[in-house]
Amino acid sequence: MPDWQRVLSPTADLSRSARQFWALLLVLLLVMIVAVAFYANVEGRLNPEQHWSLVDAAYMAVLTVTTIGFMEVHDLSQVGRVFTTGFAVTGLALLALAARSAASFLVGQQLGEHVQLRRRLRALQKMRDHYIVCGYGRMGRETQQQLCRRGLPTVVIEQDSAALEPLRETDIPFVEGNATEDEHLRTAGIERARCLIAAVGTDEDNLFIVLSARLLNPDLHIVARASREESVDKLGRAGANSVHSPYVGGGRDLAFAAMAPGVVHFLEQVLHQEKFDVDIVTVSVPEGSSVIGKPMLGSGVMQEGGAMILAAIAADNVLHTNPRPDTTVNPGDRLIAMGTREQLSRLERAVGE
Repeated sequence: MPDWQRVLSPTADLSRSARQFWALLLVLLLVMIVAVAFYANVEGRLNPEQHWSLVDAAYMAVLTVTTIGFMEVHDLSQVGRVFTTGFAVTGLALLALAARSAASFLVGQQLGEHVQLRRRLRALQKMRDHYIVCGYGRMGRETQQQLCRRGLPTVVIEQDSAALEPLRETDIPFVEGNATEDEHLRTAGIERARCLIAAVGTDEDNLFIVLSARLLNPDLHIVARASREESVDKLGRAGANSVHSPYVGGGRDLAFAAMAPGVVHFLEQVLHQEKFDVDIVTVSVPEGSSVIGKPMLGSGVMQEGGAMILAAIAADNVLHTNPRPDTTVNPGDRLIAMGTREQLSRLERAVGE
């Protein structure tokens, strides 16, 4: 289990204190009901000349259990005094235990939140090559879920405390704060991150996030969301490697689904369904790789029962689709491959990524 997943597990002591507090309150309420019933019925029969109404009985029960010390509502019989003595001791003990549980819960909750914060900060400091998702709205939540589905470590930055509620009971680390501020980006480990995704609600905030992230980590891969078409170019100039508009992309998806529904269905099954052990990934060819200068078929990139190479992106960003087996692998190439997790792992080992 990763460090961040182990240290962010919720504590059980607070839940136990809360259950104990409500259980004691319930028992105390039942004891109070028994006392009211005793005074209104039993004591009224033992002393016919004394009239015990429900108000008198409830008042007597409250005075007894809280030890206020006012005089008795009515004169008590011998049985009534014995019952009141036992009721006072029992009620006072239950009240003291309930107060103790409440104090323990409140103090423990504050202490637990402080401990969880410190643990979360320590866990974030240990993370490497992770993905930072800025914004946990509908788009940010879907992005984070897709990354986690592929087993990639993620950190969420969100300033809305209510939006983070679903994450508090999970093992997903998060930073509560404004992603436009360098302090929160550093807390999320931006210097050690592999990628940052700017998916907050406004283009202006995304622009500030991209600028700050690029200054803090010049080698970081940055993906940004743009709500307006005129913001796409600005985000690119600010340092985003890739800019996506949900409206433009959604329109293209709708048109493509109308023209080629079978292809869209295939991509949906491959990219977004957990039950299929198939994925499409990018495998980069590092400097010094053993496959450099060799044809794909003879170098281990293309092999029997291996991943399918859909395309190759050269170092100058020129895209070569469906490369031939005799295509030479060059430094800086990025291979677009599809296959099972085992096939893709074999490809990564062969390339030396």
